[in-house]
Parts: sequence; C-alpha cells; structure tokens
Amino acid sequence: MSLRSILLLTVAGLALGCGEVPPPAEDPALELGTGSWRFDALEDGQEVELVRGAQGGWHMWVSLRVRGVNMDRPPIRLTVQPADESRPADETAIELPFESPNSEGWRQRIGYTGIVEEPSCLVGELVRFRAEMTTPDGELLVSERDVRVMGGTYPPPPCGDAAE
Repeated sequence: MSLRSILLLTVAGLALGCGEVPPPAEDPALELGTGSWRFDALEDGQEVELVRGAQGGWHMWVSLRVRGVNMDRPPIRLTVQPADESRPADETAIELPFESPNSEGWRQRIGYTGIVEEPSCLVGELVRFRAEMTTPDGELLVSERDVRVMGGTYPPPPCGDAAE
C-alpha cells in the first residue's frame, strides 16, 4: 500500500471518528388538544363536551403541546368562535408553564380550563378552536380545529334563556 493510500485512509478514519453528528433540530410545532389529565389530540369534527364549573360557568378542557421551542412560560393566545365566523372570537391570552420534554421531545400543558363565554348558543354547533404562540425567533405557530360542542352532563340553558 502506498504512503498516499495510508494517508487517505487515516484522514477518512479520523473524519468518521470525530464524534457524533448532532441530530437535526426539530422544527417548532404547536398542537392543540383536550383532556383534564392527559393530552388527547383534537380532530376536525370531533365532539367536545362543555364542563360545568364549580362557580356556575362552563369550560372546555384545553391541553397543548409544543416541540422545538425552549420557553418556560410561552405566551399563548386561545380563541373560540363559530366555525362560520358568524360571531367574533372570544380570546384569552395566557402564559402557562409546560412540563419538561417527554421522550418524543414534546412539552405539554394538560388540563387548562378554557372558559367559554355564552356557551348556550354554542351547544351542537361547529366551533373553531385555535391556539397561537410566537417563538423567540418570531415564528408564529398555530394549531386550529373545528369541533362540535356538546352540552355535557350538566348542559347550559337553551340559547337565549341564559340566566343573568
């Protein structure tokens, strides 16, 4: 074997043994879900029950997960409105702590009580549920689903009959 061949093999061997190549960073992602004790992804058309709270209001369980974003309390904007946009969206801006990343890299926030203003007229309707957050790099992450709101075990009064 020539000296040149030995040198080429040595350089090639050194290049391969210079440590592991880090895995590519995952693209930032936000996923909207539901669930009071675990994350359940939402699908378009899925039925979601309203829950009557202890103080007489109604809410939906909101669970979120984010990947590729390293923020302790990311600012999240939640909106709920009829899917046909016949009424303006109810908006909530929150900053919630997320769990440490799981084995798949997702950081989760489980069981946020998303208060629903005027729930009576949403029962049985297709509702657009949306979550947004902006990464430290300025990228807007959005997760949106159109779900059917169901009255739940203790439904609100019929639309127009809500107690004041």
